[in-house]
Amino acid sequence: MLLARVKGLVVATRKLDSLAGFTFRMIQGVDAEGRPVGEPLAAVDLVASRDGDLVMYIDAREAPKALPGGYGAIDACIVGLVDSAT
Repeated sequence: MLLARVKGLVVATRKLDSLAGFTFRMIQGVDAEGRPVGEPLAAVDLVASRDGDLVMYIDAREAPKALPGGYGAIDACIVGLVDSAT
């Protein structure tokens, strides 16, 4: 799992039927000290995160496995809200 900061909401009025009902967020990957890592990306939000939240996410071929039914054309998925990281 990776850490990211939620940067905003992604609004998609049209999307694949398999993605209907899911919320998408823009996230920025961060390192253990909270410094930005890589480019921002869109991720399916399964935990009702909000702007500014520190979240855990999975990417690549593991991301679709988090969806109900284990299928979806996604690259990243938010799977947890981070309360603290030491």
